[in-house]
Amino acid sequence: MSVAPDGSPVDLYALLPDRGEGELVAAALPPPATVLELGCGTGRITRQLVARGYSVTAVDESAEMLGHVCGAETVCARIERLDLGRRFDLVLLASNLLSAEAGRRRDFLDTCRRHSDLVVVETLPIGWQPAGRESELGEVVSRLRVDRVAGGVVHGEVEYAARGRTWVHTFAMRVFADDEELATALAEAGLRFDRWLDRERGWFAARS
Repeated sequence: MSVAPDGSPVDLYALLPDRGEGELVAAALPPPATVLELGCGTGRITRQLVARGYSVTAVDESAEMLGHVCGAETVCARIERLDLGRRFDLVLLASNLLSAEAGRRRDFLDTCRRHSDLVVVETLPIGWQPAGRESELGEVVSRLRVDRVAGGVVHGEVEYAARGRTWVHTFAMRVFADDEELATALAEAGLRFDRWLDRERGWFAARS
């Protein structure tokens, strides 16, 4: 199984179905518009944006992930300190990348602000308290197990299974305790919270 530098299984990610993310981006800024998508993976959200009429530049550190992306400009690079020397109408930071440890999170947000005044972010819901569960995402079955929650960080693992193959990913993800903590994290990178884009409060828009 092909694996990206961060340990993500390329073939499994390519099986994940669309989940309406393109609609959430459109709620923040309707097409046509230019979008810089950071950490695009195999292009699950990219293809939704392209289909809606956005001009997308998709960034990922895995060339194999980018090999699945169609209809967009691709850039193989790490997000941290990325500088393409141009501005976009919107930057998209999905896949819960905001849940990284503080230093890396700041690098991600700095890259967002460097490229646009409008950022759309996917994050864990405020005060998220996960419980072990199993869910289906198209062909992929995921099983979540939480080991502990300490200092606002959730530690655990997710097992993915599809087409007779399995992959286990261990994680440590920061959960914001309240709106004020989220606002403080954004402010460190010169961003301010704008509004939630979904009822579950997992997607929001921020501005510089």
